[in-house]
Amino acid sequence: MVKIYFKRTVKYLLLFFIAFYSCNGDKIGIVLDYPELKPSPKTEQFFRTKVLDNYHGLSNLQDTSTQNWFKSQDSLAENYFSTNRFLGELKDRFHTLENKSLGDIGKISITEKGSYLYSRYDYQNDIENLYYREKLSDFETEVFNASAYNNKNTNINYLKPSHDGTKVAIGFDPMEDFSSTVIIYDLVNKRILKEKITQINPDFGGIEWLPDSSGFIYLYFPEVELSKKKYKKESYSVIHFLGEDPGKRTPIFGKEKSLKIPSDYYPKVKIGSSKDSYIVAYAAKSGDYYDSFIANTKDVITGTPKWKPFFKTGDGIYYNQGEIRGQYFIYRRATSNGNEICQVIIENPSFDDPLILARGSQENPITKFEVTKDHIYFIREKFGVEVSLFKIDGQGNEIQIATPFVPGYVSFFGESVVHNNIGIGMDGWTSNYVRYRIDREGEFTDEGLVESTLFPEFKDLVTKQVMVVSHDGVEVPFSLVYRKDMKQDNNNEVFVYVYGANGESMSPFFSPIYLDWARQGGILAFPHVRGGGEKGKEWHIQGMKNLKSNSWKDLIACTEFLFDNGYSRKGLVSLYTSSAGGITAGMAVNDSPDLFSSFIAEVPRMHPFGLESATTTSSTSYLEYGTVKDSLEFLGLIKMDPYLNLKPETNYPATLLMPSSNDDRIPLWDSGKYIAQLQKYNSSKAPVLMDIDYTSGHENTGGQDAYIELYARIFSFAKTHMNH
Repeated sequence: MVKIYFKRTVKYLLLFFIAFYSCNGDKIGIVLDYPELKPSPKTEQFFRTKVLDNYHGLSNLQDTSTQNWFKSQDSLAENYFSTNRFLGELKDRFHTLENKSLGDIGKISITEKGSYLYSRYDYQNDIENLYYREKLSDFETEVFNASAYNNKNTNINYLKPSHDGTKVAIGFDPMEDFSSTVIIYDLVNKRILKEKITQINPDFGGIEWLPDSSGFIYLYFPEVELSKKKYKKESYSVIHFLGEDPGKRTPIFGKEKSLKIPSDYYPKVKIGSSKDSYIVAYAAKSGDYYDSFIANTKDVITGTPKWKPFFKTGDGIYYNQGEIRGQYFIYRRATSNGNEICQVIIENPSFDDPLILARGSQENPITKFEVTKDHIYFIREKFGVEVSLFKIDGQGNEIQIATPFVPGYVSFFGESVVHNNIGIGMDGWTSNYVRYRIDREGEFTDEGLVESTLFPEFKDLVTKQVMVVSHDGVEVPFSLVYRKDMKQDNNNEVFVYVYGANGESMSPFFSPIYLDWARQGGILAFPHVRGGGEKGKEWHIQGMKNLKSNSWKDLIACTEFLFDNGYSRKGLVSLYTSSAGGITAGMAVNDSPDLFSSFIAEVPRMHPFGLESATTTSSTSYLEYGTVKDSLEFLGLIKMDPYLNLKPETNYPATLLMPSSNDDRIPLWDSGKYIAQLQKYNSSKAPVLMDIDYTSGHENTGGQDAYIELYARIFSFAKTHMNH
């Protein structure tokens, strides 16, 4: 989902000039003069094609005048929200809703023996502490008080218990930094060990405990300073044994020249259980499929691993969907007709001709699975929103398991090849998250650790999925949430959330803040466009690289469906996205600006050509979008770039970009160039704003107040610019 952020206000004196109007036509505020910025054009040539970057100077984020321009833009946004009449009202409503569901338990981890570790938030002291239960039925015991730990930041953002349940790795939120700090806590002796692991980022690869729990392997980043040329590059996995000097950092995978792993890939390992006699390593990058290697666990522990090639990127095996059980490797792979759960013998794997255990289809693909001692559990996800649960028993029989309700999203927890216990968490567009344990007979029992709050205020909301015919005749799934008494009279305000990248499905999620929009009479709309994973591998491929235009054309088709079928009309549709969704949404706005009343994007990618042509950025996103080194992919990058495709003298919708200054994936100049160009080209009186987060990175989270502030700004901007 979208990240949660914390805002630091920068105060500047700016003048007000241009009036704007609310959906009722009443003057409610004024837009500031945009900060002055002279164009700094630079022309590059690739394959005899010239590319003009009008605001290339913004790429120098160390320049004082550039920094001042960004601060002035941020101050412009601050002044806008200080006069927005919807903001306070929404914050009050969102606080009421969130306080109802305010759970203080998070980051739940379950050991192989069934013990529970989790964080509990202390509201009085604004801190998270760590708790333990030997059995779920036992009373909880506080095992780690973060306030007593001498660290600049005590917000826990990562937990990973050892396989034997005697130790736990605790990671702390790096805030504006890329590198986290991870410590090891001894649960038996109730003390912090001397290990203090730095230059690690759990988002890229956390702690992987060795099967015997004597130590762990983690991905080490030699350079973690954003301004450095080798930032995030040349990482490698190191092995650490408890009691060793953490600074020793013994390489175990990724530095071997014979493996030929590119410097901007992430060489990391995966260890599933205490029974793993083999360790699988990956050359991680953007995308779903990696090259992998395998070594005997004993050799790894003795420091003499003999890494052998295992499966290849071309085998279509999902990197995070493979488990070792005894002599077998069980995995999920993509096929042209859907996907499959397969099994091979590790000593003599035949990835071209595996044993097929279960099949999915394009319309109802298998999206995840988990392995227990005797069973395999998996889900099929119809068009990305309707989930069905299955089990493969010890005899290879496929059995469907009836769930308490039809979920839109399912996650597994507590599974291991050591035992047959497993649980699932379920929710949907209008169904709150619930955690269940499943017994051998397939019966569901509420786990009881996390209380699921009831929301009677949403009882009159309904969900509907329709199929929309896109520009080329392909049917696109389109999810809608609204009140059951809604009239299809073209007068409904619509909030569209789109993504469409990296093969990620827009899976249903329960959010009281989002549902409030529908409760107030609006429509929530979720187009499942190409580039996502709703229809399997091919759905992703059809929204990649030179086929990326399918993503935004699908979005345009879904928006026009709203008009053609009486749901809404032009002037009443706000478009929201985040991260890689900036390409899909930004290009839809470029192609059809009149369809949207406002465009809102958080940490968005608005200039993919700039990122792929830059020499200072560490990224493997070219595998998703294309590279400037290939003549055809280069043309695709130009075609999909929202910044480069803005048009002068065009009426664009009200626009709000919300980038982060410490984003390790999308630099601040990505949004800055787009905003500068749009402010110059836009001929409408709609505001064009950039609200900058000066404390967070791409995915870091804040507390409840920060969460509410973020979404109050997003929804107030959408509401303000509805044109009735």
